[in-house]
Amino acid sequence: MIVGYSKVESCFEKSRMLLKKLSILILTFNSLVVLAESENFLEMHRADSENLVFGEYIGSIHKGGSGSLRKRFDPEVIKDCKTWICNAKRENPDLGTSNNFWGFHIRNDEMTDEQLITVTRSAYFITEDFDEIPIKSGISLYLDLSDKDYEVLCVLGHDFPGMIGMIRVDKTPAIETKENGCLHLTKELDSQLRSGSKITIRGFNFPYSAPETRVIELGGYSEMSDFLRSRRRQ
Repeated sequence: MIVGYSKVESCFEKSRMLLKKLSILILTFNSLVVLAESENFLEMHRADSENLVFGEYIGSIHKGGSGSLRKRFDPEVIKDCKTWICNAKRENPDLGTSNNFWGFHIRNDEMTDEQLITVTRSAYFITEDFDEIPIKSGISLYLDLSDKDYEVLCVLGHDFPGMIGMIRVDKTPAIETKENGCLHLTKELDSQLRSGSKITIRGFNFPYSAPETRVIELGGYSEMSDFLRSRRRQ
């Protein structure tokens, strides 16, 4: 009886090992399929994108009109950073910065067919140990470049009734926005943005009555705005 039981146990163990190997083969096959599909997706994604290179700024614009522009990676800025993203950037400098970018969208309005060109940029800061860190904030910078005769700059997120937002480029005099947080992006203001290094924005994000102030880098503004204006329909 004991011998018979041992044979049964041995057969069961062999069957279990065979099933385990079969399961591994199936999982491996499925992983290869997913990987192949991912590669196909990335290839299609690359095919639907146009690369943008403006000196030290790089980015892309996709077929749907969304895109971004960011500064090339500078290993000296975060030479002491040991995180995986820092290591990945050091291995491939053309990755650019991961988060601190100009995000834009060119599209046609679904109802009027009017071309809309909008831009956003949020506040980030860089540390030597952890690379870029996004600042949690209720406000950000917003541009509307759709109309060549009346471009708009806004403190996005400023929505407290009765309050006025403000902007300031470097050490130039501060400028008040309208109650909606926006103002006319004049040629004078555009010139300040082109030559400036940072813009300070202030807004009141409902329901909080205390002002929120953020500093946003202006690097790449000239390259980004020139490109988007060149895509504007005449």
